Amino acid sequence: MINKIKIYVSLLFLFFALCSPAHAYLDPGSISIVLQSILAAIAGVAATYRLWLFKVKNFFGKMRKKKKIEDQK
Repeated sequence: MINKIKIYVSLLFLFFALCSPAHAYLDPGSISIVLQSILAAIAGVAATYRLWLFKVKNFFGKMRKKKKIEDQK
């Protein structure tokens, strides 16, 4: 186990020691795409949360209605 960790650490060190700078250019379009994907992920999580919340409320609401009907009988 320790030998595997030493190998991984050595490979990680070599990776960072031997890589050269990319000198890449990020134009505003690239940043816009990243921002849109982050906002889409947030909107997806919010929509999923609301959908699940609605289903849970609906489930417990049906149970309450059923219990009220049984109590009235």
